[in-house]
Amino acid sequence: MKSASVHARIMGKGTEHGPFDGKLKRFVTSLILPIDRNRSGECRRCGACCKFLVECPFLRPARDDPNAYECRAYLIRPLQCRKYPRTKTEQIHQPCGYLFADPTESGEDLDR
Repeated sequence: MKSASVHARIMGKGTEHGPFDGKLKRFVTSLILPIDRNRSGECRRCGACCKFLVECPFLRPARDDPNAYECRAYLIRPLQCRKYPRTKTEQIHQPCGYLFADPTESGEDLDR
């Protein structure tokens, strides 16, 4: 039963480690799960997701815009950075340039 407890912690249920559980969950799920196909938009380069809890050491002010940020490791950034926000429930920073359409409004087949 220990594996069920570990799984529950990783997936964010019954966590005991506080706010870093979300970062652990995004890391693990980014390795195996795709980006929600209802996601659209693009990054606004606000840096909010890179400053959450602990500021990413690769984040720096953008050279071309004093109100924007850029990643020094952009070409080799980890999957959790490439895919964030992977789903609407992961999107904890607002405003964000990514939007998620409601699949029930589009009439899309949810079982695909």
